Amino acid sequence: MKILLTGAGGGHFTPLIAVAERVRKEVFVQKIVPPELYFMSDRPYDEKALSQNQITFIQVPAGKLRLYPSLETIPDIFKTIWGCIVALKKMYSLYPDVIFAKGGYASFPALFAARILSIPVIVHESDTVPGRTTLWAGKFASRVALSYPEASHAYRRDVVALTGQPIREALLPPEGYTRNYGNKERPLILILGGSQGSAVINSLIAGLLPDLLNKYDVVHQTGDTNADTMKELVKETITTHPFKDHYFAAGYIDTGLFYPKADMVITRAGSSMFEMALWQLPMLVIPIPETISRDQITNAYAMAGKGTALVLEENNLGKTLVLEEVSRILEDKDTYAKMSQAGLQFENSRTAATVIARELIRIGLSHA
Repeated sequence: MKILLTGAGGGHFTPLIAVAERVRKEVFVQKIVPPELYFMSDRPYDEKALSQNQITFIQVPAGKLRLYPSLETIPDIFKTIWGCIVALKKMYSLYPDVIFAKGGYASFPALFAARILSIPVIVHESDTVPGRTTLWAGKFASRVALSYPEASHAYRRDVVALTGQPIREALLPPEGYTRNYGNKERPLILILGGSQGSAVINSLIAGLLPDLLNKYDVVHQTGDTNADTMKELVKETITTHPFKDHYFAAGYIDTGLFYPKADMVITRAGSSMFEMALWQLPMLVIPIPETISRDQITNAYAMAGKGTALVLEENNLGKTLVLEEVSRILEDKDTYAKMSQAGLQFENSRTAATVIARELIRIGLSHA
């Protein structure tokens, strides 16, 4: 059996790896011959993760369709056309039994080839507003898995399943986990600006640090490209601060190490919010503006509607307001308890990768 994975980077890649991990576990449990796993995209994104899960990378060109004016849009259209031709040739040679697609521009060539060759496809949509690629692929997909029920209206009812978000086992809390709060003299705030970091959040935090550090410890993922800039900003604000050693910053942070230690998160509205919800971590969410990302604002308010997050949009990031919202979460025990317990609504994400892996195996075996 051959299973091909496809998707872009960031929030698309990690769920692919989560499903690949569960496929390996499921075939062992079911005593099935291990499948050959492939990843088709414009680049490998994380070669170490691919190697650890015995996934063969297949490169195809792909161009990005942007929501904002850019000189790169026209050449990217031709890149995508060429990518579809390359994907069709490589897909025909490989001919996988089933494809799992997470969406994003880099998955379009593989899905185009799957459509032409009538290869079964399972699509997963992580956002409240379906992406263009997953919306199109949902028209011919065998199954469509969703993280948010708000996206269900965009797909055929007979193929949709609300699975939650596939999460790697290393990022899951233990079974029966309950967050305890109130025992720390200095609560810990975890700040995540997405896989690439966020210049907006970094600049905000640099200005807030002197006040935050008076009460809280701060762990900050700045993004590798922004790490040096953030260091310079911080030098100007906390060099003489008595609690400067209570601030830790790095370009990339292994969130699995800090979820158990953190007391709240300041974050973008990406798919990692499901991890935070499972860890029962209250969130202050600063979504990317709608002019750049179609889905982050609706994702953020969907989480807020469930009670696990407060939302501040970029045009409303006053220093006083942010400090008030942080204080409201961390210093009002009733508010904290309600936001923390609201995370229990997302327990289906604990098993999402397993549910998808089993369906991939079932379809793959029937097609093999």
